[in-house]
Amino acid sequence: MKVIFHVVEQDKWTSVISNVRDLLDNFDDIQIEIIAMSKAAALFNRYSGVDFQGIIGNPKVNITIGKKALEENRLKEELIPSEIKIEDLVITKIVKLQNEGYAYIRL
Repeated sequence: MKVIFHVVEQDKWTSVISNVRDLLDNFDDIQIEIIAMSKAAALFNRYSGVDFQGIIGNPKVNITIGKKALEENRLKEELIPSEIKIEDLVITKIVKLQNEGYAYIRL
């Protein structure tokens, strides 16, 4: 099973992380892509209270932030955890992943 979580709003992170944990707990053969855009990327600018334990660094989970979202939220790339990818064209990435059979969920 392959799933994309497209996160645009900062207040959706708790739901995203909860859903990701549920999928990891219930499916052995899973690959999850979390793609943060717009205001959702602002979460990485400060302590948020969102617990990413078991998510960041998990080989079954990739997290990507759009470069434009970094700029919009005045985030410095060097302050983003190294396990999180930063890409210029995240919409293109979403399209490619869907073409590879990923289910798309926007929260």
